[in-house]
Order: sequence, then structure tokens, then C-alpha cells
Amino acid sequence: MADGSIPVADCAAIPEGRFIKVKVESLDLIIAHAGGRYYAIEDLCSHEDYPLSFGCLHGATIKCSLHGSAFDLASGQPLSPPAEQPIRVFPVQIRDEKVWVDPIV
Repeated sequence: MADGSIPVADCAAIPEGRFIKVKVESLDLIIAHAGGRYYAIEDLCSHEDYPLSFGCLHGATIKCSLHGSAFDLASGQPLSPPAEQPIRVFPVQIRDEKVWVDPIV
């Protein structure tokens, strides 16, 4: 992980199948726990600039509640229309029972 990584949450604060919102510098992020892995994505749908945190997780995907676009948490790629552009994803590492994210990617 790059030197810019910072701790954003305790692992215990994010149960499997759930996510939390965090602010890192000027970014609003979602930290999700799905399939035994942790993911960090920007809290912004690429279709209409709508908060993805209003949506819900389905396995390792997040669905926007505005128009229903789903995104892969690992790659950020859209899995359903109307979104055509990926969302931003950030590297995650688990250290000392904490989720660390590098927001400078």
C-alpha cells in the first residue's frame, strides 16, 4: 500500500453485508464489507452524481437507489444501465483490525 494510506474504520464497525460512510480529506467514501473482503468506493454514482450510500449492497455490488444502476465493488465497473462509466475505487488494506485506504489514487 502506498505511503498515503490512512486508517478509516475499525473492522468490527462494518458487519458482513453492510457499509459505512466516511470522509477522507475532501472525499466522501463508502467502506463496504462483502464476501469477507473490504472495499472502498467514492460515494457517488457515475450516472447522475447521486450518493450511492442511499442504495444497498447485493453481494459484492452496490445498487444506486435513484435509477437502479449496479456497480462492482472491486472494479467500479457498471453492471447495469443506465450508468456507463465506472465509479472510483480505492486500494484497501487491513492492518491491526483497521481498514486502511489510500485516497490518492
